[in-house]
Amino acid sequence: MRRILAAALLLVAQPAWAERIVLPFAPPTDRPLVYRIEQYRPVAGKVSAFTAIRDLRFERTGEGYVLSVTLRSIDTDAPAAGAEPYRAALEPLVGIPMRFHLEARGQVVALDDMGAVWSRVQAGLKAMLNGPNADRQRAAKNVQALFDGLSPEGRLALLAGEIRPLLLFAASEVEDGAGRGLRTMAGSPLGRPVPVEGSLVIAGQDAGALDLKEILSGEGVQVAIRYHLSRATGLVENQERSLIVGGQALVESRSLTAAK
Repeated sequence: MRRILAAALLLVAQPAWAERIVLPFAPPTDRPLVYRIEQYRPVAGKVSAFTAIRDLRFERTGEGYVLSVTLRSIDTDAPAAGAEPYRAALEPLVGIPMRFHLEARGQVVALDDMGAVWSRVQAGLKAMLNGPNADRQRAAKNVQALFDGLSPEGRLALLAGEIRPLLLFAASEVEDGAGRGLRTMAGSPLGRPVPVEGSLVIAGQDAGALDLKEILSGEGVQVAIRYHLSRATGLVENQERSLIVGGQALVESRSLTAAK
């Protein structure tokens, strides 16, 4: 069976009588899209906002698809302790067009011109390392240490990381009724990741959409996620996630809309 969440999730067996709803992978190829991510979390005693906006477009190619992605902009009102690591991680990617190859079931399998893309990312990071901002230099050194340890597969996973949530349920099945048990790790960036478990259930459906709810908990960690899926495309069009760790809360929203 197709993955239900990410590859790291371990699926717990559910009763055979549960009704299975089959989702396609048929992304729209006739229009550009905008993918917006907003996150709110505490930094240095202040709840801060982090925003990233990407331009997307799907193209049909042979038996699969090409997904063109460009990080258009990032923004944050966080103090330096949160802002500089965020900017060091994402600012080198701003404005770089990337063409990801997806197989027919929505799995990311390759990136066009990986070497050229990675060189541009490294050039952006080098500019930060050589810049006048000491806080940003320190954050950029940490990012560079991470980049230096990545294999080609790791680079692809990193560059595709923020688009994978769109594809979580592509060409998959979800179960009505009792739902599906889940086990994974959660906690970052608010704390140390710990094992969590819970279930994924159908919260609502109609002819065009499917709403799923995921509730997970572990030692000092609670996670709640709601997904709104298109039954025509199999894409996650809206996602709302809350993470609570030791009394601190993170709230994140993701939305996929047609470009205006």
